[in-house]
Amino acid sequence: MSHLSHIKTQIKNSIVLEKVLQQMIYSGINGILTGARLETNCDIHDPFGNSKVAEFVVRRKQNYKGGYDFGFKLTETGEFEFLTRDGSKRDAQKFMETLMPWYARENAIAALIAQGFEIESQIEEDGTVKIVAGKWA
Repeated sequence: MSHLSHIKTQIKNSIVLEKVLQQMIYSGINGILTGARLETNCDIHDPFGNSKVAEFVVRRKQNYKGGYDFGFKLTETGEFEFLTRDGSKRDAQKFMETLMPWYARENAIAALIAQGFEIESQIEEDGTVKIVAGKWA
């Protein structure tokens, strides 16, 4: 029996997901990802030695608070499922609260660039994101 929580997401773009995960690891997101690294197509383990292969695994530095890994596995529907060990739910919630708006922003920018738009983006002091897209003839 696996003790990995499987959380459905609406994440579909693997290129954007990988980019955002790298950016989040670089930022450390308030200590949650300090010392973490990103691995692709590898195992994520539960406390009992069971494992699942995930397309992306954020290997977190182990410490007294846990530091369990986070993973993303592609499902048959083409969406990524978030995998986390049951003991890391608080960090997992903070991680996902940071990931989802960051992913949405980067995914929107990628879609606009693919359509030939030039992009300006900034994050306001209150945390809102402004994206200005323009196309010149």
